[in-house]
Amino acid sequence: MEKMQYEDQLRLLDRGESGEILELLLRISQQASHDLQFFNHYKEVPISSAAEVLYLFGDTLVCRSNPTQTRALKASRYTIIRSSRLGHDVYASAEYDAETDEITLSEFSYVEVLPDRRNTLRVKIGGLFQVPMEAGTTTFTAKLKDLSLGGCALEVPDKSLLGNFTYFYLNLSFDLKNQPDPQKLRVMARLLRFESNQNPCRCILLFEHDRRSEDLIGRYIAQRQAEIIRELKD
Repeated sequence: MEKMQYEDQLRLLDRGESGEILELLLRISQQASHDLQFFNHYKEVPISSAAEVLYLFGDTLVCRSNPTQTRALKASRYTIIRSSRLGHDVYASAEYDAETDEITLSEFSYVEVLPDRRNTLRVKIGGLFQVPMEAGTTTFTAKLKDLSLGGCALEVPDKSLLGNFTYFYLNLSFDLKNQPDPQKLRVMARLLRFESNQNPCRCILLFEHDRRSEDLIGRYIAQRQAEIIRELKD
C-alpha cells in the first residue's frame, strides 16, 4: 500500500486485514447512531467531519461527507476514519467521483496518526517565504516551509551553510491583518534534526521564545489557519 505524502505522519499497525476492517466499518455505520468521522490534514491543518456511509460495493465502501472535508480528501487521495467503536484509527485510500459526489474507500489498515502527538498546531506556508538565517557571523537565506508555535521546517540551499552550529537566529517578517506594516522578528532557534541531507536540505528547528516572538508567531499561525480553511470552503 502506498502512503503517499502522508507516510511520514502515519505508523502502520500490524493488526487486522483490510476485509475485516471493512466489515467492522460497515457494521458500525449500520447502527442507529454512529460517530464515524473522516479526518485529514490539509496543508497541515486538521480537518474532521462526519462520514455518511452509503453502500458496500465489492471490497470498497462508498460514502459522502461535507464539501470542506471532501475537498481535503480529494487533494490527499486518502482519509483517516475515526470512531469511539474502533480500537485504532483506520487509514483508507480514497477516490472522489464529482458526478455522483461519492467517495470510494479501499485498502483499509489500522494506523497511528503521529501528528496527534504534537503539542502545537502546524501550518504549511504558501508561496516563497524567505527567511534570513544567521549561523555565527554568516547570514544566508532559507525558505520557510511550515510553521508551528514550537518551531519550523526550513529548506536550506546547502547543508554546509549551517556549519557545526546548533543555535541560529531567524529573521522573520509577518504581514498581519490590521497591521499597516510587516511585523519583524528575530528569534533564536535550535536545530532539532535533518529531514533531508540533499541540497537543498530540509531541517527542523525549535524556537527559543521571548514573549513577543511567541505572540507574533501565534497570531500569524492563527491567520494562516483561517486562510487555509477559507481556501477549502471557497
